[in-house]
Amino acid sequence: MSDDPAKQAWQSTVAVGGPLPLDQLRRNADKFYRLIRLRNRIEFAACLLVVVVFTAYAFLLPVETVRVGAATVVGGTFVVAWQLHRRASALVPPDEALAAATLAHQRAQMVRQRDALASVFYWYLLPFMPGLLLMIFGAAIEQGFGILGHLRWNDWGAVSLTAALFVFVWWLNRRAARKLQKGIEEIDALTGGNGS
Repeated sequence: MSDDPAKQAWQSTVAVGGPLPLDQLRRNADKFYRLIRLRNRIEFAACLLVVVVFTAYAFLLPVETVRVGAATVVGGTFVVAWQLHRRASALVPPDEALAAATLAHQRAQMVRQRDALASVFYWYLLPFMPGLLLMIFGAAIEQGFGILGHLRWNDWGAVSLTAALFVFVWWLNRRAARKLQKGIEEIDALTGGNGS
Protein backbone atom coordinates (compact mmCIF):
# COMPACT_ATOMS: atom_id res chain seq x y z
CA MET A 1 0.00 0.00 0.00
CA SER A 2 1.21 3.50 -0.77
CA ASP A 3 1.62 6.18 1.85
CA ASP A 4 0.68 8.84 -0.70
CA PRO A 5 -2.26 10.82 0.85
CA ALA A 6 -3.64 11.83 -2.56
CA LYS A 7 -3.80 8.21 -3.69
CA GLN A 8 -5.45 7.15 -0.41
CA ALA A 9 -8.04 9.93 -0.75
CA TRP A 10 -8.78 8.89 -4.32
CA GLN A 11 -9.15 5.23 -3.28
CA SER A 12 -11.52 6.15 -0.46
CA THR A 13 -13.77 8.13 -2.84
CA VAL A 14 -13.89 5.20 -5.23
CA ALA A 15 -15.00 2.93 -2.39
CA VAL A 16 -17.68 5.43 -1.32
CA GLY A 17 -19.00 5.76 -4.87
CA GLY A 18 -19.32 2.01 -5.39
CA PRO A 19 -22.39 -0.10 -4.79
CA LEU A 20 -23.76 -0.45 -1.30
CA PRO A 21 -22.62 -3.51 0.62
CA LEU A 22 -25.05 -6.42 0.38
CA ASP A 23 -25.93 -6.28 4.08
CA GLN A 24 -26.85 -2.58 3.73
CA LEU A 25 -29.00 -3.39 0.69
CA ARG A 26 -30.76 -6.08 2.68
CA ARG A 27 -31.35 -3.69 5.60
CA ASN A 28 -32.79 -1.08 3.23
CA ALA A 29 -35.04 -3.65 1.55
CA ASP A 30 -36.17 -4.99 4.94
CA LYS A 31 -36.92 -1.48 6.20
CA PHE A 32 -38.94 -0.71 3.06
CA TYR A 33 -40.85 -4.00 3.37
CA ARG A 34 -41.68 -3.32 7.05
CA LEU A 35 -42.76 0.24 6.22
CA ILE A 36 -45.15 -0.98 3.52
CA ARG A 37 -46.58 -3.66 5.83
CA LEU A 38 -47.11 -1.09 8.62
CA ARG A 39 -48.77 1.34 6.23
CA ASN A 40 -51.09 -1.37 4.94
CA ARG A 41 -52.00 -2.53 8.45
CA ILE A 42 -52.96 1.05 9.34
CA GLU A 43 -54.97 1.34 6.10
CA PHE A 44 -56.78 -1.95 6.78
CA ALA A 45 -57.57 -0.85 10.34
CA ALA A 46 -58.97 2.42 8.95
CA CYS A 47 -61.05 0.42 6.46
CA LEU A 48 -62.44 -1.68 9.29
CA LEU A 49 -63.34 1.46 11.23
CA VAL A 50 -65.05 2.97 8.17
CA VAL A 51 -67.02 -0.24 7.60
CA VAL A 52 -68.21 -0.36 11.23
CA VAL A 53 -69.15 3.34 11.43
CA PHE A 54 -70.81 3.61 8.03
CA THR A 55 -72.67 0.33 8.50
CA ALA A 56 -74.15 1.84 11.66
CA TYR A 57 -75.02 4.98 9.66
CA ALA A 58 -76.71 2.81 7.03
CA PHE A 59 -79.08 1.47 9.68
CA LEU A 60 -79.47 4.46 12.00
CA LEU A 61 -79.68 7.61 9.90
CA PRO A 62 -83.20 8.88 9.28
CA VAL A 63 -82.96 9.81 5.57
CA GLU A 64 -83.10 6.86 3.18
CA THR A 65 -80.84 8.38 0.51
CA VAL A 66 -78.21 9.18 3.13
CA ARG A 67 -78.43 5.58 4.40
CA VAL A 68 -77.88 4.36 0.83
CA GLY A 69 -74.88 6.72 0.65
CA ALA A 70 -73.47 5.20 3.85
CA ALA A 71 -73.94 1.69 2.45
CA THR A 72 -72.21 2.80 -0.76
CA VAL A 73 -69.25 4.08 1.29
CA VAL A 74 -69.04 0.61 2.89
CA GLY A 75 -68.98 -0.97 -0.56
CA GLY A 76 -66.33 1.52 -1.69
CA THR A 77 -64.27 0.65 1.37
CA PHE A 78 -64.26 -3.03 0.42
CA VAL A 79 -63.10 -2.05 -3.08
CA VAL A 80 -60.31 0.09 -1.60
CA ALA A 81 -59.17 -2.69 0.78
CA TRP A 82 -59.12 -5.21 -2.06
CA GLN A 83 -57.20 -2.82 -4.32
CA LEU A 84 -54.75 -1.98 -1.53
CA HIS A 85 -54.03 -5.67 -1.10
CA ARG A 86 -53.85 -6.26 -4.85
CA ARG A 87 -51.81 -3.23 -5.87
CA ALA A 88 -49.80 -2.13 -2.85
CA SER A 89 -49.01 -5.08 -0.62
CA ALA A 90 -45.40 -5.99 -0.03
CA LEU A 91 -44.94 -9.11 -2.15
CA VAL A 92 -42.15 -11.11 -0.55
CA PRO A 93 -40.10 -10.46 2.57
CA PRO A 94 -36.58 -9.47 1.51
CA ASP A 95 -35.10 -12.37 3.54
CA GLU A 96 -36.66 -14.75 1.04
CA ALA A 97 -35.18 -12.99 -1.97
CA LEU A 98 -31.95 -14.42 -3.31
CA ALA A 99 -28.88 -12.48 -2.28
CA ALA A 100 -27.84 -11.82 -5.86
CA ALA A 101 -31.26 -10.43 -6.70
CA THR A 102 -31.63 -8.02 -3.76
CA LEU A 103 -31.44 -4.92 -5.93
CA ALA A 104 -33.84 -6.35 -8.50
CA HIS A 105 -36.21 -7.34 -5.69
CA GLN A 106 -36.02 -3.88 -4.11
CA ARG A 107 -36.55 -2.21 -7.48
CA ALA A 108 -39.60 -4.39 -8.22
CA GLN A 109 -41.08 -3.51 -4.81
CA MET A 110 -40.47 0.18 -5.42
CA VAL A 111 -42.02 0.04 -8.92
CA ARG A 112 -45.09 -1.73 -7.51
CA GLN A 113 -45.54 0.89 -4.78
CA ARG A 114 -44.86 3.78 -7.18
CA ASP A 115 -47.50 2.53 -9.60
CA ALA A 116 -50.03 2.04 -6.80
CA LEU A 117 -49.43 5.54 -5.43
CA ALA A 118 -49.49 7.17 -8.87
CA SER A 119 -52.95 5.73 -9.59
CA VAL A 120 -54.40 6.32 -6.11
CA PHE A 121 -57.19 8.55 -7.42
CA TYR A 122 -58.81 5.70 -9.36
CA TRP A 123 -58.59 2.85 -6.87
CA TYR A 124 -58.46 4.65 -3.51
CA LEU A 125 -60.40 7.91 -3.76
CA LEU A 126 -62.95 7.31 -6.49
CA PRO A 127 -64.70 4.36 -4.76
CA PHE A 128 -65.62 6.65 -1.84
CA MET A 129 -67.07 9.49 -3.93
CA PRO A 130 -70.55 8.16 -4.79
CA GLY A 131 -71.37 7.25 -1.20
CA LEU A 132 -70.02 10.46 0.26
CA LEU A 133 -71.89 12.58 -2.29
CA LEU A 134 -75.11 10.71 -1.54
CA MET A 135 -74.57 11.28 2.17
CA ILE A 136 -73.93 15.00 1.71
CA PHE A 137 -76.73 15.67 -0.79
CA GLY A 138 -79.12 12.89 0.27
CA ALA A 139 -81.39 15.03 2.46
CA ALA A 140 -81.80 17.65 -0.30
CA ILE A 141 -82.57 14.92 -2.83
CA GLU A 142 -85.13 13.33 -0.49
CA GLN A 143 -86.86 16.70 -0.07
CA GLY A 144 -87.10 17.07 -3.82
CA PHE A 145 -84.72 20.01 -4.08
CA GLY A 146 -82.36 18.28 -6.45
CA ILE A 147 -78.66 18.12 -5.85
CA LEU A 148 -77.86 21.83 -6.00
CA GLY A 149 -81.12 23.43 -4.90
CA HIS A 150 -81.64 24.79 -1.39
CA LEU A 151 -78.48 23.41 0.15
CA ARG A 152 -77.33 24.75 3.47
CA TRP A 153 -73.93 26.38 3.85
CA ASN A 154 -72.71 23.41 5.90
CA ASP A 155 -73.52 21.09 2.95
CA TRP A 156 -71.19 23.15 0.79
CA GLY A 157 -68.69 23.17 3.64
CA ALA A 158 -68.79 19.37 3.71
CA VAL A 159 -68.26 19.24 -0.05
CA SER A 160 -65.36 21.70 0.18
CA LEU A 161 -63.74 19.86 3.09
CA THR A 162 -64.14 16.48 1.37
CA ALA A 163 -62.72 17.84 -1.90
CA ALA A 164 -59.78 19.43 -0.06
CA LEU A 165 -59.09 16.15 1.77
CA PHE A 166 -59.22 14.18 -1.48
CA VAL A 167 -56.86 16.62 -3.22
CA PHE A 168 -54.47 16.49 -0.25
CA VAL A 169 -54.42 12.66 -0.21
CA TRP A 170 -53.93 12.61 -4.00
CA TRP A 171 -51.07 15.14 -3.73
CA LEU A 172 -49.35 13.23 -0.89
CA ASN A 173 -49.47 9.99 -2.86
CA ARG A 174 -48.19 11.61 -6.06
CA ARG A 175 -45.33 13.13 -4.05
CA ALA A 176 -44.47 9.73 -2.56
CA ALA A 177 -44.59 8.19 -6.05
CA ARG A 178 -42.06 10.77 -7.28
CA LYS A 179 -39.75 9.94 -4.35
CA LEU A 180 -39.99 6.25 -5.17
CA GLN A 181 -39.18 7.04 -8.80
CA LYS A 182 -35.97 8.73 -7.66
CA GLY A 183 -35.07 5.61 -5.68
CA ILE A 184 -35.78 3.46 -8.74
CA GLU A 185 -33.53 5.70 -10.83
CA GLU A 186 -30.75 5.36 -8.21
CA ILE A 187 -30.98 1.58 -8.40
CA ASP A 188 -30.95 1.79 -12.21
CA ALA A 189 -27.83 3.97 -12.04
CA LEU A 190 -26.13 1.40 -9.79
CA THR A 191 -27.05 -1.57 -11.95
CA GLY A 192 -26.97 0.06 -15.38
CA GLY A 193 -30.64 -0.86 -15.84
CA ASN A 194 -33.32 1.22 -17.48
CA GLY A 195 -36.36 2.83 -15.84
CA SER A 196 -39.93 1.75 -16.26
